[in-house]
Amino acid sequence: MRKLKDELELYLGAYYSEAPVDATYPYNVFDIEVTSKNDNKYNAILEVNVWDKNKYYSRAEAEADKIEHLLDGAISLSDDVLFYCFDGSRQHVLDEDKQIKRIRMQFELYFYERS
Repeated sequence: MRKLKDELELYLGAYYSEAPVDATYPYNVFDIEVTSKNDNKYNAILEVNVWDKNKYYSRAEAEADKIEHLLDGAISLSDDVLFYCFDGSRQHVLDEDKQIKRIRMQFELYFYERS
Protein backbone atom coordinates (compact mmCIF):
# COMPACT_ATOMS: atom_id res chain seq x y z
CA MET A 1 0.00 0.00 0.00
CA ARG A 2 3.08 2.23 0.15
CA LYS A 3 2.77 2.92 -3.57
CA LEU A 4 -0.81 4.14 -3.16
CA LYS A 5 0.15 6.36 -0.22
CA ASP A 6 2.96 7.92 -2.24
CA GLU A 7 0.64 8.44 -5.22
CA LEU A 8 -2.05 10.09 -3.08
CA GLU A 9 0.46 12.38 -1.37
CA LEU A 10 1.40 13.71 -4.80
CA TYR A 11 -2.14 13.73 -6.19
CA LEU A 12 -3.68 15.54 -3.20
CA GLY A 13 -0.71 17.53 -1.98
CA ALA A 14 -1.54 16.08 1.43
CA TYR A 15 0.25 14.36 4.28
CA TYR A 16 -0.31 10.71 5.06
CA SER A 17 -1.57 10.02 8.59
CA GLU A 18 0.04 13.00 10.33
CA ALA A 19 1.30 16.44 9.40
CA PRO A 20 4.67 17.71 10.60
CA VAL A 21 4.54 20.11 13.56
CA ASP A 22 5.73 22.98 11.36
CA ALA A 23 3.06 22.45 8.65
CA THR A 24 1.52 25.67 7.39
CA TYR A 25 -2.25 26.05 7.75
CA PRO A 26 -4.43 25.13 5.98
CA TYR A 27 -3.16 21.62 5.34
CA ASN A 28 -4.63 18.22 4.47
CA VAL A 29 -4.04 14.82 6.06
CA PHE A 30 -5.36 11.53 4.73
CA ASP A 31 -5.73 7.97 5.97
CA ILE A 32 -6.77 4.78 4.21
CA GLU A 33 -8.81 1.98 5.76
CA VAL A 34 -8.86 -1.15 3.59
CA THR A 35 -12.27 -2.78 3.89
CA SER A 36 -11.72 -5.76 1.57
CA LYS A 37 -9.25 -7.33 -0.84
CA ASN A 38 -9.85 -9.60 -3.81
CA ASP A 39 -6.64 -10.64 -5.59
CA ASN A 40 -4.95 -7.32 -6.44
CA LYS A 41 -8.11 -5.19 -6.07
CA TYR A 42 -8.61 -3.35 -2.80
CA ASN A 43 -11.73 -1.61 -1.52
CA ALA A 44 -11.09 1.12 1.02
CA ILE A 45 -12.33 4.25 2.74
CA LEU A 46 -10.19 7.29 2.07
CA GLU A 47 -10.51 9.89 4.82
CA VAL A 48 -9.17 13.37 4.18
CA ASN A 49 -9.08 15.96 6.95
CA VAL A 50 -8.59 19.63 6.20
CA TRP A 51 -7.05 21.52 9.12
CA ASP A 52 -6.92 25.28 9.47
CA LYS A 53 -6.28 27.77 12.23
CA ASN A 54 -8.58 30.66 11.53
CA LYS A 55 -11.57 32.50 12.96
CA TYR A 56 -13.89 31.21 10.21
CA TYR A 57 -14.28 28.05 8.12
CA SER A 58 -13.89 29.89 4.80
CA ARG A 59 -10.29 28.81 4.02
CA ALA A 60 -10.94 25.24 5.17
CA GLU A 61 -14.11 25.08 3.06
CA ALA A 62 -12.23 26.34 -0.01
CA GLU A 63 -9.58 23.67 0.54
CA ALA A 64 -12.27 20.99 1.03
CA ASP A 65 -13.92 22.08 -2.22
CA LYS A 66 -10.61 21.54 -4.05
CA ILE A 67 -10.19 18.08 -2.54
CA GLU A 68 -13.76 17.08 -3.45
CA HIS A 69 -13.23 18.33 -6.99
CA LEU A 70 -10.03 16.27 -7.26
CA LEU A 71 -11.47 13.07 -5.79
CA ASP A 72 -15.14 12.74 -6.72
CA GLY A 73 -15.08 10.51 -9.79
CA ALA A 74 -11.28 10.62 -10.00
CA ILE A 75 -9.35 7.95 -11.87
CA SER A 76 -5.56 7.96 -11.70
CA LEU A 77 -3.12 5.58 -13.36
CA SER A 78 0.61 5.44 -12.83
CA ASP A 79 3.21 2.74 -13.46
CA ASP A 80 2.54 1.32 -9.97
CA VAL A 81 -1.07 2.11 -9.03
CA LEU A 82 -4.54 2.50 -10.50
CA PHE A 83 -7.12 4.10 -8.24
CA TYR A 84 -10.60 5.47 -8.58
CA CYS A 85 -12.61 7.31 -6.03
CA PHE A 86 -16.17 8.62 -5.56
CA ASP A 87 -19.12 9.28 -3.23
CA GLY A 88 -17.70 11.71 -0.71
CA SER A 89 -19.23 12.76 2.60
CA ARG A 90 -18.23 15.94 4.41
CA GLN A 91 -18.66 17.30 7.91
CA HIS A 92 -17.22 19.85 10.34
CA VAL A 93 -15.47 18.41 13.39
CA LEU A 94 -15.41 20.69 16.42
CA ASP A 95 -12.17 21.21 18.33
CA GLU A 96 -11.62 22.46 21.89
CA ASP A 97 -9.50 25.25 20.43
CA LYS A 98 -12.10 27.43 18.70
CA GLN A 99 -9.44 28.74 16.28
CA ILE A 100 -8.88 25.23 14.87
CA LYS A 101 -11.21 24.42 11.99
CA ARG A 102 -11.40 20.82 10.78
CA ILE A 103 -13.40 19.32 7.95
CA ARG A 104 -13.53 15.52 7.59
CA MET A 105 -14.33 13.99 4.21
CA GLN A 106 -14.68 10.31 3.40
CA PHE A 107 -14.62 8.71 -0.04
CA GLU A 108 -14.98 5.21 -1.43
CA LEU A 109 -11.64 4.20 -2.91
CA TYR A 110 -10.82 1.25 -5.16
CA PHE A 111 -7.25 0.56 -6.14
CA TYR A 112 -4.91 -1.92 -7.76
CA GLU A 113 -1.18 -2.10 -7.07
CA ARG A 114 1.47 -3.78 -9.14
CA SER A 115 3.67 -6.14 -7.19
